[in-house]
Amino acid sequence: MINEISDYLYSFKNKVMEAENIVETCEDIISKYAVYLEKEGFKKDYEENFFTILGYTYRLEDNKQRLFYTFQEAVYAIDLDKLMKNEDSLKLNTIIYILVLNSIIKEYKTSIVNEVEKTKALDTYKIVQQRQAKENKKYHMYQN
Repeated sequence: MINEISDYLYSFKNKVMEAENIVETCEDIISKYAVYLEKEGFKKDYEENFFTILGYTYRLEDNKQRLFYTFQEAVYAIDLDKLMKNEDSLKLNTIIYILVLNSIIKEYKTSIVNEVEKTKALDTYKIVQQRQAKENKKYHMYQN
């Protein structure tokens, strides 16, 4: 099923779709895939990754932009993984982006923000950014 999901996202490789088109075209399928992934326990298994990417999307206030750019990032990530033949990353990106897209589509359709999820996503993203900053500082120290 993971391959089916990644192939679905990959099918949008040479297309640019606005948020409205994404919802019209993909909402039902993305929702179906997200339900499957949650039922199989993938959301729990990849919780930190999910919240990191979701937190990253919140850098954009406008939900249309969040949906548009996240969809494009998902397609790009799948395309890159396929080109590099990186099966582990392909699986990870497929799972995470479907779950994140499903969350963004729900918010887009209802205009209701899951505040608990948003807070956890922003907190997780902040922790990841701090970790990266610490790593970058270490490398800059060696350059001086």
